[in-house]
Amino acid sequence: MIARIPEPFAPRRIKRIWIGTVLGIAIGIVSGLGGIVFNWAIKVGTRFLTHDLIVYLSPGHLAGFSFLGFPFERWMMLWIPALGGLVSGFLVFKFAPEAEGHGTDAMIDSFHRKKGIVRKRVPVIKTVASAITIASGGSAGKEGPIAQIGSGFGSILASLLKVSERQRRIMLLAGAAGGIGAIFKAPLGSALFAAEVLYGTAEFEFEAIIPCILSSVVGFMVFTLYDGTATIFKIPAFTLATLGQLPFYAGLGLLCTLMGYFYVKVFYGARDRFFAPLKMPKWLKPALGGLMLGVLAFFLPEVLAGGYQWIQSAIDGQLAIGLMLALVFGKIVATSLTISSGGSGGVFAPSLFIGSMLGGFYGNLCARAFPEIVTQPAAFVLVGMGGFFAGVAKTPIAALIMVAEMTGGYSLILPMMIVSALSYLLLGKKTTLYEKQVATRVDSPAHVGEYSVDIMDHLLVRDALVPDRKIETIPEEMGFEVMVDLMADSYQQDFPVVDRNGNLVGIISMTDLRTAMADISLHRLLVARDIAVTGVTAVTPEDSLNTALQLMADMNVRELPVVEREDPGKILSMVSRRDITRVYHDEMERRSSRRTGGAGK
Repeated sequence: MIARIPEPFAPRRIKRIWIGTVLGIAIGIVSGLGGIVFNWAIKVGTRFLTHDLIVYLSPGHLAGFSFLGFPFERWMMLWIPALGGLVSGFLVFKFAPEAEGHGTDAMIDSFHRKKGIVRKRVPVIKTVASAITIASGGSAGKEGPIAQIGSGFGSILASLLKVSERQRRIMLLAGAAGGIGAIFKAPLGSALFAAEVLYGTAEFEFEAIIPCILSSVVGFMVFTLYDGTATIFKIPAFTLATLGQLPFYAGLGLLCTLMGYFYVKVFYGARDRFFAPLKMPKWLKPALGGLMLGVLAFFLPEVLAGGYQWIQSAIDGQLAIGLMLALVFGKIVATSLTISSGGSGGVFAPSLFIGSMLGGFYGNLCARAFPEIVTQPAAFVLVGMGGFFAGVAKTPIAALIMVAEMTGGYSLILPMMIVSALSYLLLGKKTTLYEKQVATRVDSPAHVGEYSVDIMDHLLVRDALVPDRKIETIPEEMGFEVMVDLMADSYQQDFPVVDRNGNLVGIISMTDLRTAMADISLHRLLVARDIAVTGVTAVTPEDSLNTALQLMADMNVRELPVVEREDPGKILSMVSRRDITRVYHDEMERRSSRRTGGAGK
């Protein structure tokens, strides 16, 4: 007797697990190294553009120089963001236009519509262009660039190994998770983010979660060898939220919803209504955005770059209420000028900044009005970070876990859940920073083959019926030769056979007719009921198209009669394979149009 190897220990399964593990580790290592290089490039670029260059351009006699009460360094920052935008714009639009804007959207688009393929040059161009943008003061973050850098490596490795299209898409996500998990020191949240950010509703790319976790953990471990294991933000020991505080957090959720809607509208409005219509080369537009940012930063310098130090100041309670409110609107404008103009950078850090300042402003107001209840206004800073990003990014689970990992504020999970859920639900699936998202897995071209039957189950026979179609029926007593003449002159493929009362008794196809024609001697004796296929199962308008197709296959016909549900003998119309195919393709085009209708770049 031969013993059967249990499925969990089957050789093929073990081989598949080992290959997946090795690939996940390899992607995580390279993504972690990519995070180190990207972080180093930002630090070097920042030091050069905001210190060394200014020192070089200010001889000894200009040291300490001020004009109209502003120091020389402030005047220099008027044009440095424009310089960064100029160089970044040239690199992107000359060598890799897909590296424009916030890279997470490019990664999402590659997963859904480009079979997970990323050109080899994209990670390099994105690294350099984004580092220059952020180092020169551009209001952008690291999440988008590192997502595109990591996903680019995952895609390139998949192409080299010639894996399947499905595996390449998963390796793309694993690369993004590895890079984000490394640079933000948030391995779990980043893995969930890569799998959740693809969809505008509460969906995950479930098959990718384990590979993303593996890559993210390895990327995190590699990066912490360089940067240490300390969390990005330092926070005090927050106590658990009390029942009396929860209504105040709910109020913050409503505020995040309003500002989130405003943020998305300004962000894409700046692109579509201001920068896109401008009659100038695309590669120059980031320089114009940088120049306008410089003017804004001249009066509100806190809006430059990622602004992590200002978030920390808000946590420490060192920012005035009025300044935090000004920074909410200032950062929205600054981010729109930087990225909507075509600059290269992410939207995660700016969103955290906006959410933290909004939470700090609201929390301090509540603490002043109700000091006995709201005793830790700094907690609202952290909750605002997670809740705001959850709504505008459509990632309610990943956002709160990432913020908890970045801060160590696990005691604030409950209020973050409340704020994230409210912001996410109230903003709806259409208000999002990531316009390449699709609503659900069914709407993704990556899953179109998996869900074709599902689509057919949701479409009904009545959707395929052609209005005012003339249906030719054959009386059961009709002679053979008359029947041949009628069927020869008709475009119909299958003909319902009816009794004297007009009730359906069978169906005759062209195949049945050709079979009967073989014996010429019987032609004068045959009538319709002799060759009709009886016991025909018709469909009703309320049946699914999938049901109709299955019946056509079982009966070997190309058309089916459609009858009333209450009166199965009464024929309403006919539905054909061609009708079903037409409706199916119309539905696919409608879904495709819905997915891409908002894309502006």
